[in-house]
Amino acid sequence: MALYSFKGHYPVEQIDNNKGWYEVPAKPEAVEGKEVAWLNGEWVVRDPKPEDRPGFQWNWNHGEMAWVECEYLATASEVPEMILEPMPVDTQPSVAVAGDPITIDGVPV
Repeated sequence: MALYSFKGHYPVEQIDNNKGWYEVPAKPEAVEGKEVAWLNGEWVVRDPKPEDRPGFQWNWNHGEMAWVECEYLATASEVPEMILEPMPVDTQPSVAVAGDPITIDGVPV
């Protein structure tokens, strides 16, 4: 069975009439303890992603073909909740009339 990728997307068996499809090699088998992933337009047999730990996460580095542990600052759930206080808004529109001086906070500019 042939597999095809549309502009690098995950391979499928059936294609449509769009331009950009190309045939890709068959998906390889992974030995025990490994996984197969379609990354950057090619099949990669790699170790499974290591478990993240607080303050760090593992990211795949395709250039090195290895998992790289990266530090991150905080996730949204770890950031203290911000409480926003309402501010009064002046609802009176300011209309300038031709010939009126321009002022900011009552000071002419």
